[in-house]
This record gives sequence, C-alpha cells and structure tokens, in this order.
Amino acid sequence: MKPISPSSDMSPTPESGLTEVPWPPSWWRWLLFALSGTVEIERQHALRMNALRKENEGLRKANERRAELESKIDGSFFKHGIYSTLVPKSKQP
Repeated sequence: MKPISPSSDMSPTPESGLTEVPWPPSWWRWLLFALSGTVEIERQHALRMNALRKENEGLRKANERRAELESKIDGSFFKHGIYSTLVPKSKQP
C-alpha cells in the first residue's frame, strides 16, 4: 500500500483502491446524498398514502352508515305510506 500524504493526489490509482481515499469521490458522495433523499421521499410518500388510506376507510364507513340510515328512513316512510318523489338531476353542461 502506498501512504497518502496531504499533498498527494486524492483520485484513486489502480494499485491504491478506494479504501485508501480518505473521502469518497464527489460523484459517490452525490450518489449517496441523492439516494438518501430518495429514501426520505419514499418514506414521506408512504406516510401520505397511509393517511389517505385511513381517510378513505373513514369515508367508506361514513357512506355505509349513511346508506343504512337512508334505507331505514325509506322503509319507515314506505311503511306509513309516505312516498318521496325523486328529484331529477339537472343536466350539467
């Protein structure tokens, strides 16, 4: 192994190898930082997706409950001879 002095060239030579370089080359550091950022972005995305799933589950349960209550109301109205007329949806442009 070749000793590294402060004034020596920091680029690896074929006989020296990467382990003798005190700091990785700038492209390697850039790659590590980029990958670290990617991992953080993926983590944040996973958290947002989890929150969205929970919100959707809550909405689904609320809609099921609403449909159940509407069905009970309609059944009660029908039982007492009260028939609601459907209001036609207005045509959207």
